[in-house]
Amino acid sequence: MLSMRSLFVLALCLAPLLCGCAGWTPVLRDDSWTLFVRDGESVDIARFGEALEPAIAAVEERMGAFSRPVRVHALDPQSRDCAPRDGPATGELQMVPDIGPARVRAYHVRSGIFSLEPSGVFLATSDAATAVHELVHARIADLGLRLPLWFEEGLASYWGDGVAHGGRWHGDGLACWPLRELRDLEASDAELERWMKLEANDDYDSRDNLVAHFLGWAIVFDLAREHPDEGWRAWYERFEREARERGPIAAARARLERTLDRETERRWLDRLGFEDPGARMALAKGLWKLRSPEVVDRMLDALERELDPQVRVTLALNVLLASGETRLGRTRWNRVGNVALPALREGQLTDPREQEALGALYDSMRRWDSRGTRSRDALDLLSRLWEE
Repeated sequence: MLSMRSLFVLALCLAPLLCGCAGWTPVLRDDSWTLFVRDGESVDIARFGEALEPAIAAVEERMGAFSRPVRVHALDPQSRDCAPRDGPATGELQMVPDIGPARVRAYHVRSGIFSLEPSGVFLATSDAATAVHELVHARIADLGLRLPLWFEEGLASYWGDGVAHGGRWHGDGLACWPLRELRDLEASDAELERWMKLEANDDYDSRDNLVAHFLGWAIVFDLAREHPDEGWRAWYERFEREARERGPIAAARARLERTLDRETERRWLDRLGFEDPGARMALAKGLWKLRSPEVVDRMLDALERELDPQVRVTLALNVLLASGETRLGRTRWNRVGNVALPALREGQLTDPREQEALGALYDSMRRWDSRGTRSRDALDLLSRLWEE
């Protein structure tokens, strides 16, 4: 049996066995991809196409062109058909021990595993970030490579952290959920060695799977930050040399420590002042997960000077979500009310459904009804602006 490849709330993946599925019909084609919809199901084809175009461009820019068009399957998130065998359906929450809730958003299946089952990318969300993550797996499979789980998932998590803005993919790389969880993780050398040795075909549980993702992200993030002009193959080769010279555990811990250092985070937050609004938006997305009053201050500072409508909404959402996760004190609470709530109320998004969700969310927050079904549904519709 194949085990799960990944399981993220915001947009990560599983490498599952598929159950028996209905037929698939191609509905969109491009040079590098074909979008399929399962017979008898209805999905928003245009939204999937809008997400795939910048995602494919981003992956091919970093990893080269696909040798053949990648198959992308649009899933109904409420359907259990083609759900991972022995796993939750797409869109379904699962509690991961010592970590918390995680949701399957997508997965990738290599060709040749089972001849009667389709291969390629399976998406239950039309989110570009999720598509980038899965397409990294698809490109590695396209190249015929078998990489350690930590590196493949770390690379996908690093490049999949970002946002589509203005029709282009803007990567950021500071994945806040792994950052927060790794700071709380106390791992022995034996545990670290076990996680670093995991391969996709191994039998492992959801926690081991997520921790391997997190460790991989932290190591890849440090390699990319230190050597931004090198390609992904050079990053892997560099770490392999370090592992031979110092030992794999010492090499991994050294890079983990640099990523988790608070100064790394502080310097990365300077990107909130970048000229490119896509870069500012990519960084702001997910910052609420850090549960930090200081990060809330930085976001509020940025929000006071921000002019781009989408970036303003992204900052406001992440500030307000952080306020429910962090002890802010009266002064910060007043500032949240004076800066973030008006930005949410006045927010302008081009997608009519997102604009309606924004209004519903503002109404629920104004009444402090943030746990209501209406606000949860609104947040789901706005997930591309805050989920990682």
